[in-house]
Amino acid sequence: MAKKDPFSLPELEALPLSDEEESRQFVMRVDGHRVRMEYDRNGDRIFLTHVDVPVAIAGHGIDEVITVKVLTWTEQNNLSLVPSCTFVKEFLRKNPEWQRLMLKGVQL
Repeated sequence: MAKKDPFSLPELEALPLSDEEESRQFVMRVDGHRVRMEYDRNGDRIFLTHVDVPVAIAGHGIDEVITVKVLTWTEQNNLSLVPSCTFVKEFLRKNPEWQRLMLKGVQL
């Protein structure tokens, strides 16, 4: 039986996302590594401040997968998005369908 590729899109999309509120970060575990997106909350606003993918597993699109997971979570929780991270801003420029979550008046 062939071993599954832990970096295939279906495998990455199936990974759970946990919200570690105390440390203000979303975490996904990928092939034994912690992938993180740091955030701040202020009422119904969420500020995405940093994405961290360990160098050992970089280059597989994991940063995009965690971003989509966090944006989906943001939408499900009826929060307004303030992208403060360069990667998230660039992701939103390339994927304008997600810009609907942005706090009114926030520019990319």
